[in-house]
Amino acid sequence: MPSQQRSRQRVERILDAAGDLVAERGYEATTTSLIARRARVSPGSFYQFFADKRAAVKALSARNMTVFAERLDTMLAESGYENWWATVEGAFDIYVDLCRHHPGFRAVRFGDIVDTHLLDPTQDNDSVLAGRVATLLHTRFGVVDTPSLRLALLTTTKVADALIKFAFSRDPQGDEEVLTQGRRMLRIHLEGYVQLGSRE
Repeated sequence: MPSQQRSRQRVERILDAAGDLVAERGYEATTTSLIARRARVSPGSFYQFFADKRAAVKALSARNMTVFAERLDTMLAESGYENWWATVEGAFDIYVDLCRHHPGFRAVRFGDIVDTHLLDPTQDNDSVLAGRVATLLHTRFGVVDTPSLRLALLTTTKVADALIKFAFSRDPQGDEEVLTQGRRMLRIHLEGYVQLGSRE
């Protein structure tokens, strides 16, 4: 991210434009010229910051992860949740809210449409997210961080993504009954893998 405010604003417009176009047209039909036009910047300005559309979508994926993590941190700081499940459900609701109000987030998510290893070359994008949640549950609630828990969280992440896509295919704002059933299913699945220990 550039240091000058005007440059930062141009980058943000480019990322917003990339997300909106992918949501409207799909990744393959989105071009750098379309992104530049939608962002109201010259093609030269686009290439000043990004080598190609893949680089722009990668940056958008990283921004999506940052926004999601910041929203989660804010929720935890303000809510005072006292159990692990409320935190997981809160993360689910943040994800749904971002999908509901930001079509670019719903379309690009954390970058799977381009590369499943956009966020980390050694782990797929969902594994990165599951690892962050596992660390959060351990430090905040003393949930024992085990390989089985991480796999359960990874499975939960993938299932939650599919359920949320299904909910938005039924209703542009996300079918609430599907989302409610999804929360119930995910809790039942995770309860079999959560062990409480000491906090560090």
